[in-house]
Amino acid sequence: MPVGTLYRRLRTRLLAGGTTPGTALIRKDASPLQAQRETFGLVCSALASAGVPYFCVRPPRGRPPAVAVATTHRSEALSALAQCGQPFLAGRQPYGRRGERSTEVGEMLPLRRAGTLENARVVRVALYFTSPSHTLTLGAEHGCDLEFWAPEGDMLVAPRPNRSCDIVPAHGETVQGGEELFNNLVSPSRSIGGYPTRPEFTRRLIDDIDFPIDAVYTWVDGSDPAWRARRDLALTGGLSELATTDARFVSRDELRYSLRSLLTYAPWVNRVWVVTDGQRPPWLDTSDPLVSVVDHKEIFGDPSVLPVFNSHAIETQLHHIDGLSEQFLYLNDDFFLGRPLPAHTFFEGNGMPHFFPSIVHVPFGSPADEESPVHAAGMNNRRILEALAGRTLTQKMKHVPYALRRSLLYEVEERFAEDFAATARGAFRESSDISVVSSLVHYYAYLTGRAAPGMIDYTYVDLALEETPAKLRRMLAKRKHDAFCLNDTAPTTEEQDALLMRFLEAYYPTPNAFELS
Repeated sequence: MPVGTLYRRLRTRLLAGGTTPGTALIRKDASPLQAQRETFGLVCSALASAGVPYFCVRPPRGRPPAVAVATTHRSEALSALAQCGQPFLAGRQPYGRRGERSTEVGEMLPLRRAGTLENARVVRVALYFTSPSHTLTLGAEHGCDLEFWAPEGDMLVAPRPNRSCDIVPAHGETVQGGEELFNNLVSPSRSIGGYPTRPEFTRRLIDDIDFPIDAVYTWVDGSDPAWRARRDLALTGGLSELATTDARFVSRDELRYSLRSLLTYAPWVNRVWVVTDGQRPPWLDTSDPLVSVVDHKEIFGDPSVLPVFNSHAIETQLHHIDGLSEQFLYLNDDFFLGRPLPAHTFFEGNGMPHFFPSIVHVPFGSPADEESPVHAAGMNNRRILEALAGRTLTQKMKHVPYALRRSLLYEVEERFAEDFAATARGAFRESSDISVVSSLVHYYAYLTGRAAPGMIDYTYVDLALEETPAKLRRMLAKRKHDAFCLNDTAPTTEEQDALLMRFLEAYYPTPNAFELS
């Protein structure tokens, strides 16, 4: 049976409350990082306890941690894992010698039948975990690979490619390496310990991301009476209905779940900053050092323009956050990560950001005649870039986390100071706005050789559409998207809001440490 087919059957059995071989361990902190850490740790502990020599290997992107054992110790290694008292499963991986793909498709096998793995070059060892709600199940895709390295003279040869080298001395020195070397979901600031490895795997590689990456959110609670009073006082005639509609400011607690998605699937994030207009989510523990609330007064270069209720204006000031890292992600609270993403999704090892163009076009025409403030801002961005480089912007960006560099934003602010200042003082969205962090700076960076297009699997969900409930069910069952946006283009009903909350709680059942009870 193909590995993928059996994984799906085991997952189905788990969700149906089945038992072996898919019995899952319930964890309140269930997440891909938790699953990889626990499985990786158990593999290393079992081998060490049995006296089996091993070293950890730097896996390529997209693979879980890997542990190397010489083929001469294969039977002892498999026996040690089979006897460790955990409901392990093992699967032969479809890799041949030196990374050549084998014609044999792997099959998941209980480790008590480890003798059937005597010819495997790579074995995926997995524990199954589930959240208390049983809506999040983690299995073999978050396990640990056991690689059998073949002796050739005084050397050991890898069974497949890795990030550092495919040959090491058979009796070489063993050193300690940080967790971030072996787990693609961990950054140096989030590393919790060291693992035995060879010196070859501890080198700082050209494409390593070892710089901090923060995350910034803008958030508003449109039901707050004090905030509404400030907004109503600032309202004037002649504004676009799309700029002032309540749908722009409604909060359904999406921020809580967007943060869960971020720290579940991008746990390498360094710090989180929530930018607000004198507000704070009631469930947020601001004493936690991971998250900070930033008031508009702290970042606006000209505080006299406040209050503003214009996301374009707020976004022109985000790089003024005191203490913000050079590289950071910007998210709206309706952005969600759908599965584990390494930091390389958003940045290169040299710090260069990726951007993600959409298939949706910015229309041609005059911004003054455009009803949509978003389209008008795109047109104004186009004007700036055409004057700068003689190139025409036609595509919007996907509604996914925007990878940004602080220094680039300062540069763009200085170069286009008049447009920045005009947008920053607009209390509500206007046809003269520019959209900086969601479009302009990305194209500017690309045209000046400091950004490149990236790849991300993304989908957009309009909560008001009739087909949305069926789409959410498919998304929950398959969990195949890297990222998605849950947006509303029209006022939603109580039933639609309740559906959204059920979906978010099922998709992201694991609370963050900074959520108050």
